Amino acid sequence: MQILHLDLKQVAGEYVELRYFLDNPNQYQRRQLPLTEIADLLNLAEQDYYVRLAEDYAKTGQKLYNWLDGSDRFFQRLLNQHQRDGIVLAIATAENLAHLPWEVLHDGNSFLVQKIPGVVPVRWLSSDAVKKLTIEATPENRALNLLFMATSPLKVEPILDFEAEEGRILEATAQARQHLNLIVEESGCLSELGYLIDNYGKGYFDVFHLTGHANLTDAGARFVTETEIGEAYYATAEDIAKELQFQMPKLIFLSGCRTGQAGKVGAVPSMAEELLNLGGKAVLGWGQKVLDSEAKEAAATLYQELAAGKQVTEAVACTYQTLIKIKARDWHLLRLYAAESLPGNLVTSLRTRGRKLAPPASVATEFLDTTGKVKVPKRESFVGRRRQLQSCLRALTQSPEEVGVLIHGMGGLGKSSLAARLSDRLPDFERIVWVGRIDEPSLVNRLAEKLVEFEELQKVVQKEDQELRFRLTRVFGKLEEKGEKPFLLVLDDFEDKNLEPRDRGYVLKTEAARVLEALVWAIRETNSRHRLIITSRYDFESTQLRYFYKQPLDALQGADLRKKCSRLAAFSGEVKVDEALQSQGKRLADGNPRLLEWLDKVLGNSGKSGMSGAGLELLSIENVSEILTKMEGKRIDLREQVLAKALLELMDEPMQEMLSRGLVFELPVPKAALTAVCDSIPNLSGQINRAVALGLLEVSPDASLRVPRILPLKLPENGESLNRLAAEVLYRLWWEESETSTEEQRLEIHRLALRGNVENIAVEMAATLARYWKNRSRFREAVQLCKSTLEIAENYRILHELARSQQELGEVIQAKIYYQQALDNCLAEDETEKAAIIHNLGYLKANTGDIAGAIALYEQSLTITEGIGDIQTKAATLHELGRLKANTGDIAGAIALYEQSLTITESIGDIQTKAMTLQWLGWLAATEQGDFETGLNYLQQSLEILQHIQSPGSETVREIIARVQQLADSK
Repeated sequence: MQILHLDLKQVAGEYVELRYFLDNPNQYQRRQLPLTEIADLLNLAEQDYYVRLAEDYAKTGQKLYNWLDGSDRFFQRLLNQHQRDGIVLAIATAENLAHLPWEVLHDGNSFLVQKIPGVVPVRWLSSDAVKKLTIEATPENRALNLLFMATSPLKVEPILDFEAEEGRILEATAQARQHLNLIVEESGCLSELGYLIDNYGKGYFDVFHLTGHANLTDAGARFVTETEIGEAYYATAEDIAKELQFQMPKLIFLSGCRTGQAGKVGAVPSMAEELLNLGGKAVLGWGQKVLDSEAKEAAATLYQELAAGKQVTEAVACTYQTLIKIKARDWHLLRLYAAESLPGNLVTSLRTRGRKLAPPASVATEFLDTTGKVKVPKRESFVGRRRQLQSCLRALTQSPEEVGVLIHGMGGLGKSSLAARLSDRLPDFERIVWVGRIDEPSLVNRLAEKLVEFEELQKVVQKEDQELRFRLTRVFGKLEEKGEKPFLLVLDDFEDKNLEPRDRGYVLKTEAARVLEALVWAIRETNSRHRLIITSRYDFESTQLRYFYKQPLDALQGADLRKKCSRLAAFSGEVKVDEALQSQGKRLADGNPRLLEWLDKVLGNSGKSGMSGAGLELLSIENVSEILTKMEGKRIDLREQVLAKALLELMDEPMQEMLSRGLVFELPVPKAALTAVCDSIPNLSGQINRAVALGLLEVSPDASLRVPRILPLKLPENGESLNRLAAEVLYRLWWEESETSTEEQRLEIHRLALRGNVENIAVEMAATLARYWKNRSRFREAVQLCKSTLEIAENYRILHELARSQQELGEVIQAKIYYQQALDNCLAEDETEKAAIIHNLGYLKANTGDIAGAIALYEQSLTITEGIGDIQTKAATLHELGRLKANTGDIAGAIALYEQSLTITESIGDIQTKAMTLQWLGWLAATEQGDFETGLNYLQQSLEILQHIQSPGSETVREIIARVQQLADSK
């Protein structure tokens, strides 16, 4: 592709020279421009492009195109000369040019990136030392090596579907027969990233792909990564560069929102540009917020083309064209930055002689069931278990004290799938998978197969005249000395033929005990890197397990459950299924992946006739409903898939009572909560430990406990008192004693409080949740929650929140009734709530045209707030009074009220109300008083506050600023 440079050089005073040149920076066409012209372009971009309701991109692109072309048509002439070759448009980042949306350049017929061959804009870090951009093609004769790192810290939402992004990349490259070597850094932690890159060495990775949440803050761009314990860390470009220094991949893709967007109208460089200044060669980022689905598609296309041997700019051109073809909303946000040189093709094409192939993408095919079928999902289909993966990987790669991990839990939870995922994440191990029974001959035979290149070691392991552990010690030690790959021995479905019941638990059979002891002893004796993964339904008794990290599995919850359902036709909407049946199916599956997959087949066959491809009888909706209802009552068919009959026989009466009482909780809860509702059960701690070992009690990554609904148990008859006790203990643990709580936890407390008839807790949770939902426009959910709470407690706070949400839904008459009921029932001593009710009723009257009634109510609210010192509500009331004054033409009175409100909000730090007040003051100063300078100053302050708190209102203020600026320009 031909490079066309657009460079800016200062010439004199407030003027710059725009230079157009191809290969020789000394041979250029030029235009002299005042800096104000570029400033005008930047302001135009802020008004027309960086807003929620943007100008048509083709129109914005034509304005930019015409500006570049000028009256002498330099730009068009150069494009015409080299269009057949494809063009790299290298645009210097000087004078904030990087902030302009070059991707939407439009010649009146089409976007330039849409043309074939394409025109690819590149934001180029030019300087006096770097006078032109070059393309350096030094391809490796192998498959593409891609380092993929997703970040998903605790308590950061929304949780992105990063597994789908990885899967889409693998799927796209496989479909195009361009397999790549995709290595995943699982922790999301930058320090762990540094260790991983050091382990592989300089030049191993061609591309680093970082995916997650990112944003622009007052302090600059930040990417939300993870600490070593999974908490959020807001990383700078310098933090990322520090871990990559001296081993910087040729291309970095920061796949997070606004990583390619400059701040403060281009004055603050984007994270992508910052990485170039810190040693990066080429960086891709996104120019604004991008849809998760479109970011996935962009990554899939980009790596498909790079894996095929295309140059970076060619791959980016194909990515733009694919996104436009599928009508992606955010196609134009993808931005490529480069320093002095741009990488060409990173690897050779597939048919190049001697080209090294990529290793297999997954070991899933080694995990077989009794019929010989693959029983785990393909790598691209796996979802969830992030914290469990992180813990297991730490144990397998970083812990000198542990020789392996034991993954245990009820059938169908995905133990084998997790083991396969771990195996995929450890490509530097030689993996051997057993399913079921293990004995000395089978172990020796499998090891001998892997030692085919080491004839001497083959003979050692096959000897019969020496004890197994000594033979293994010699083999493991020699392999370690030679620097060969260590073994990763996966013992899958270990409970099958290797365990036997004893004393209400499970122990190893004699032969399995001998083999496991030999393996553990040999690994520890040689201090080698060989490791074991065991999957079992039960945590069994064995002294060898003191050298294992134990990882229990629980049912899928929250985001992991949503991701799993999104991949199942009957639960994702891909196949039309009655909503009631779908909900019933989810409830029956109870987060168990295997049951979800089985019920997906049952539900997917409703409403059809004949036989399905899977051999299942295709049933009517009525038949499916009948089947699910029967399952709901007995659950026998479901239990057969995940529970062994012998296991149920191990549940003695105290354990059954404990598990029955534990059914009161629907969410995983702290051990203290389960203990509180089971305090009458003897040896409770021992019962809990035994239930966990048998897989009858699920354990979450944070050690919370939950009783699976698939067990043949029912809640005790004393339901109300049990629910009351459960509500009270969770209220204490999750609300009173905890700094934070999740929405799901608050809903669980509320559910239990309703069933236990605990009015004060139900009211507290409902009022908190309804207020939270109302502020996020979830009005119908708030209404439903309030109405359910009113069934046990006709409380004024709930009536107040119900009225607020119904008002937002346009149900004004009903809202007015509820406001009045709230006011009538309000406790005399709760003047804060009374003032708020009166204030909101005034707001309703104002919006329905009763201005006099609204003012009277606002003044009544003011009297109360001033009397009790509630200055926050007072500020809000002054703000609303100001709005009424402005709407009735009393501009001076409105401004005076707004200034009073502003003084209060500044003193108490209520930045949200302050931002709205500044917005009104700015608008009135500009439009009513003609003071555009003061108006724009107020509006800019409002915008900065709203951007800082990431409020959607920032886009509205941007648009107001644009309108005021136009008014000022027209004067």
